[in-house]
Amino acid sequence: MGPVEVTTRQFASSDGTLLEADILTPESPMANAVVCHPHPLYGGSRHDGVVAALSRALVEAGHEVIRFDFRGAGGSAGEHGGGPAEREDLLAALDQFGDPAHPLVLAGYSFGADIALSVAPQSLRQWLVVAPVLRVFESFSATSDDRPKRMVAGAHDQFQPADNLVSIASGWTNAQVTTIETADHFFQGSLDTISDLTAQLLVG
Repeated sequence: MGPVEVTTRQFASSDGTLLEADILTPESPMANAVVCHPHPLYGGSRHDGVVAALSRALVEAGHEVIRFDFRGAGGSAGEHGGGPAEREDLLAALDQFGDPAHPLVLAGYSFGADIALSVAPQSLRQWLVVAPVLRVFESFSATSDDRPKRMVAGAHDQFQPADNLVSIASGWTNAQVTTIETADHFFQGSLDTISDLTAQLLVG
């Protein structure tokens, strides 16, 4: 892979809240990806290790990647909004791509996975999420959408065990769960595995 340009940008959510993001641009990107971080009230930010693992694999696969801080986290202004406001933050991030017509991957971890699964933009090619808790909203846009949903779960996840996630996903359209047998919700020691699975689960 050639050099990756990393730029930091600020942009406004729909209510004017100023958000901060890193944009990672490989040479000649052919697709876009947004990576959403875990819960801000528990230390989540765009610098999370799982977010970095997802971002690295997506960039290596030729995606321009935006990883941003939800309101109230990291370099972003405002206060945590419980889910709906963060969904607006994600929609605002989608407007930051150099070429918005490129096919899109929506990725996220934990709380961020739930936010990613709650939107279904027209350019979306697939969802690729890690350890969704599926508690932020009562329903998710991804549930009945025909486009692929690829989920990664830890077998020992404390918040949404892999067996439960497999059962839930069986009622979703075009959903697949891959389990990391040695991992819990925090994936210590499994970041390389997440990067490898990201590359494997990307839909062409």
